[in-house]
Amino acid sequence: GAVQYFNGRSGITEDNFSRWLVDGERYSDVLKFTLSGAFIRVQELLESNRVFKVLALFLLGLYVGRKGIYANLKIHRELLRKVCRYGFLAGLPLSFRYAAHALHLLGGGPVAGACLYAVSVIPLSLAYASVFCLWSLRWRQAPLFRALAAPGRMALTNYIGQSVLGMVLFYGIGFRLGARMGLAQVELTAAAVFLFQVLFSHAWLKFCLFGPLEWGWRMLTYGKRLPLFRKPPLLRGGKAAPFHK
Repeated sequence: GAVQYFNGRSGITEDNFSRWLVDGERYSDVLKFTLSGAFIRVQELLESNRVFKVLALFLLGLYVGRKGIYANLKIHRELLRKVCRYGFLAGLPLSFRYAAHALHLLGGGPVAGACLYAVSVIPLSLAYASVFCLWSLRWRQAPLFRALAAPGRMALTNYIGQSVLGMVLFYGIGFRLGARMGLAQVELTAAAVFLFQVLFSHAWLKFCLFGPLEWGWRMLTYGKRLPLFRKPPLLRGGKAAPFHK
């Protein structure tokens, strides 16, 4: 098949598969692994019916956007409470059942797994989102929400940035830490990376209107050049004042 073809051309075997990204010292090695793994990933997506689940979530997001729920949480407080209540009631017990299915402790094929996913993971994730929305209504000025606002405005930049930082830290083209870290160390490293991104996002948005990738995405969407940097306020006489947020 395609996987065997790409693996044969790149030199990836069962013996070196688990260490390929750690031992590879060039980006071309990463690209070879990505190409061979892409076909496996496509097969997994089709077998798990991920296409239908993602499309359904897109439609759900479209509904939330059209209704403006995220823009005015206060008037949708009761809806958020219902989503939170029923999401946890359905999502928690069914998520344990889904986990048992994923660990092959229960019978059923890919279709059963997709159905369990739809009635467990999605309601539970909506419940978690509702909890944060309700918390933000009650403690809008809490330090946690103020800290997360900036990285939230740069979600695309931080998402791609995590992949880049992960390659630099863990892969052979960078510091090759993936071969020397245990699970606890990886979790601590992930927390440190996110903390760095929080600080970087606050610093960036102090001088800029958008994150770098958000800026490029907006220009592609609207088909015109948009300003990136904030304009400092002017003092009397037209002199620019020292920049402040």
